[in-house]
Amino acid sequence: MIYITGDTHGAFDIHKINPDDGFVPGKTLTENDYVIICGDFGCIWDGGSSDAFWLKWLASLRWNVVFVDGNHENFDVINSYPVVEWHGGKAHRIRHNIYHLMRGEVFNFDGSSFFVFGGGYTHDFENRTEKKSWWQDEMPTLEEVENAKKNLEKVNYKVDYVLSHDIFTSHPISKKYDVDMTHYQENRLNIQEVLESFRTQLSYSCWFHGHYHTDQCNYIDNKPCITLFDKVLLLDDLNHEIDTYKNAVVNE
Repeated sequence: MIYITGDTHGAFDIHKINPDDGFVPGKTLTENDYVIICGDFGCIWDGGSSDAFWLKWLASLRWNVVFVDGNHENFDVINSYPVVEWHGGKAHRIRHNIYHLMRGEVFNFDGSSFFVFGGGYTHDFENRTEKKSWWQDEMPTLEEVENAKKNLEKVNYKVDYVLSHDIFTSHPISKKYDVDMTHYQENRLNIQEVLESFRTQLSYSCWFHGHYHTDQCNYIDNKPCITLFDKVLLLDDLNHEIDTYKNAVVNE
């Protein structure tokens, strides 16, 4: 089985995947099951005691914890982990059951294909320090985009699902923050524009993302895009889950 949720932010919001704190399915999941976090994992931050505690706890779970990178990540630490081929794509192996899904890769889980492209925009720069609480790496490079194109060409730009942290420009929620690229080096690209370029070329059934700390479903060109935060969604129940969003809207 595959479950998908939004940001966990380390100790702050990880309770939503805690089998002893409301995530009842976690009591019976096995090594063949996956919980996917759509960015801002937060359990890899400074390599200190808090990281060690949460990674040890997650490693004690029987199921796989996989995450897309967000913007609130320590990319220096994440990139220090070994890169492995896993379920068809490249990932950082954090522990035997914890993996970071790298940008531009296509993975296959439980018979479904997922295109992954993490990253996101930090809007509160005034409260953060570069290399300590935000990283240039939160925005993609041309090399990462080219890698994505290469992998998508292999599958004819057709996947079952898309996983990201931030979202494409044509989604109304993307307007919540004005993206100011002056904070970034010249080799960094606007993540929302990059995701928009993928959206217009991809064939997919549903797009999942986090970042905006809300749960909602929007339809973009008649395709569902689910924003996740508190919900832990069972992929097998996707159609039912979509029906539960009372604030679902259509954007033609």
